[in-house]
Amino acid sequence: MLKNYSSQIIKPLIFLFILLPAIVLTSSCSLFNSKEPVDPNDKSLSIVFGYFDMENAPSWGGFDWVSIKQYKPKQAYYSCGVEEGLFWHIGVTNGSSIQVEEFGRNTRWYSNTIYTYNFGGQGRNDTSRIIKKPGAYYLGSYTYKAIESDSFFKPDNFDMVKSKTPTEKQLIIKLIDIMKKDSDLAVYKHQIKLLETRLKQLK
Repeated sequence: MLKNYSSQIIKPLIFLFILLPAIVLTSSCSLFNSKEPVDPNDKSLSIVFGYFDMENAPSWGGFDWVSIKQYKPKQAYYSCGVEEGLFWHIGVTNGSSIQVEEFGRNTRWYSNTIYTYNFGGQGRNDTSRIIKKPGAYYLGSYTYKAIESDSFFKPDNFDMVKSKTPTEKQLIIKLIDIMKKDSDLAVYKHQIKLLETRLKQLK
């Protein structure tokens, strides 16, 4: 469900939103979870990634943050890196059960509106994965599809529909390139190797 907050409504909540791990403004935030920075030497970690096509969404340019919820073995949140529809996190712990919970866009100079999208689903949704061993886990590619309300007084809803493009292979190639070119991400050689291993499996 889409929440659209005007500047008058959100002012009292600004401090609260700053504290939420879902509010991510730069891709460098992919280095952190709700606890501490990701250790580049920890080879027990996994990298997860996916893609959202938000061309037809009302959020003026797509999205710039994604929050992944870990609901087992204990609750935690991962704030994802984002670039051109691709999102990822490099430090998901082994044994975790995860899924995308919310994502959105914080419009800036042209608007004071914050868009928050709930991925939806009762319990587990289509992005749900169990991290059984260190690896590269694809959460899927999805396209925003508006569902018009049957009433003028009710807000429109939406679905995130699975898409065949971009493919897992295309996203891995793009993500490897992003990580190798970013000095903050290039040190995560374990995660890059996991992506390269998965890429070989797809060929």
